[in-house]
Amino acid sequence: MKLLKAAIAKAKTLIPHQAEPPPAPLPESTAEFEPETTKQDEAHPCEAYNYLKIRFRDIGRMNAIIEALGRDFLTALPQGAYQSRLGQIVFLHRRMHEDLTDDRVQEWLDAARAHQHENPGKWDEWDAANLREMTQMYLMNAHIDADLIERKAHLSYEGRNHHRALKASGDWQQAKKFLAEQIDLHRKIADARCEALGLESHYEALMLEFMPGITVKEVETLFSAHETALNDLYPQIVEYQKAEGEPKPIDAHYEPEAQMWLNRSILNVLGFDFDRGSLHETGHNPVEGGTVDDTRLVIGKAEDINFLHSLKSALHEGGHGLYIQGLPRQTWRYQPVAMDLGAAVHESQALLIEMIIGRMTEFFEYLSPRLEGVFQAMNNPALTAENLRMRKTRIKAGVDRKKADEVTYFYHINLRFKLERDLIEGTLKIDDLPDAWEAGIRSSLGVMPDNYLEGCLQDVHWFVGKFGYFPAYALGHMMAAQLLHKIQKDIPDLRTQIGQGDFNALRAWLNDNIYAKGRLMDMQDMLTTATGKPLRAEYLAKHLKRRYLG
Repeated sequence: MKLLKAAIAKAKTLIPHQAEPPPAPLPESTAEFEPETTKQDEAHPCEAYNYLKIRFRDIGRMNAIIEALGRDFLTALPQGAYQSRLGQIVFLHRRMHEDLTDDRVQEWLDAARAHQHENPGKWDEWDAANLREMTQMYLMNAHIDADLIERKAHLSYEGRNHHRALKASGDWQQAKKFLAEQIDLHRKIADARCEALGLESHYEALMLEFMPGITVKEVETLFSAHETALNDLYPQIVEYQKAEGEPKPIDAHYEPEAQMWLNRSILNVLGFDFDRGSLHETGHNPVEGGTVDDTRLVIGKAEDINFLHSLKSALHEGGHGLYIQGLPRQTWRYQPVAMDLGAAVHESQALLIEMIIGRMTEFFEYLSPRLEGVFQAMNNPALTAENLRMRKTRIKAGVDRKKADEVTYFYHINLRFKLERDLIEGTLKIDDLPDAWEAGIRSSLGVMPDNYLEGCLQDVHWFVGKFGYFPAYALGHMMAAQLLHKIQKDIPDLRTQIGQGDFNALRAWLNDNIYAKGRLMDMQDMLTTATGKPLRAEYLAKHLKRRYLG
């Protein structure tokens, strides 16, 4: 690889540089490819902005290709094709980065902002928001060397395979070596980003990739407020549930094929469009993503003794999928303004469907009679609506984040947030990670992992380089509770509708207030417009109190 790079560098010195011409005008360059005229195809009075739209359209197309290749990687890729597929994905990441950060993009951005300043009446709110997002994408990447981006993409996919192997071996020494490489790489990326954006926190520089518009300090404040409320609620809920008695176990044999039929049926009722999406099982860890026209949901393989695990995963990924399919890409196609608002909003949509709607009494009243038919289990006491509700809302401390209940889930996320923040900032050494993990989980939940696999090797996120993603789960849960508070005011009979399997009004509300907005506004402005307030921790505590303490 070094010899090849040297040869390329030498060749560049021998070949005279010729400036590339600007792209062809927008309508001529897109009409034959796009199924209909879209907002991104329309010529704008600012020529530089037209060039930017072409450039970001093509970057968006490449990202969509990566999404499709990534779905295939998780579900159908033959092992023998792994290296070639990895090379394809890494190449596309580097090419996207180079196209995003070349000098002409900066020139076009400067010219477009000048035009906007001089001619504000010629920029509607969507074009203005699109230019703002273009600028932010450029600044987030402009000072990062393409070699780092290439290495990041490579380690991300290598990390997924590495983690899968570690789940069998539990070898901490091997894991530590790989994690140290990931941490070092991401510190270098954070260095460049801090310089470009004037940030002091390396962790915040990485977190912005997943949650633009929120600071580490704001996360710490929200988490502290919720932790205080939860420390009071948690023991009350445990005592309250002792009086309920234990729910009946759900441990019969449930055919995996029947489970997947159930999962697809529920997603169809929720409004997921299977003409533009699909549901698949994987031996890897599931991951959110996809495109508006090709939303391939990926969940773990169904366990034949408990269908609720598979259904939980399908509901969660289905929430992601509904958001993706509702984004304004039919109008804006691949433009930055049509992107989702980041991981926290994405997780809010997944957790709203899975944790909040999917654990309502009314949801189980709709689900229960259908389970008897799907699994041929008539009058099975374990499948009654009340037993399902008790089973899915049972609070019990454990070491497994994925199987954590709605109340203790926050403690898992708060621990990971603090650990990854300290790893990136350099205040926690990788050698001390296992002990810090054990101390944190024992302090918050009074449980201890038996081995590394139950502790610091549990999650795939750090192995694929997602430093800064974990806070999105807790912020998303808070956001989902806040959204529900407003939705129930706007749709007073929401619970009755859910009990009847009618999710049309809910989906319409989410589409109007979240999905179709894309990145027209930032996260806090979107939430304020939808609910009347920016993100508040108090709504989640109120939701938990109502659900678990009556």
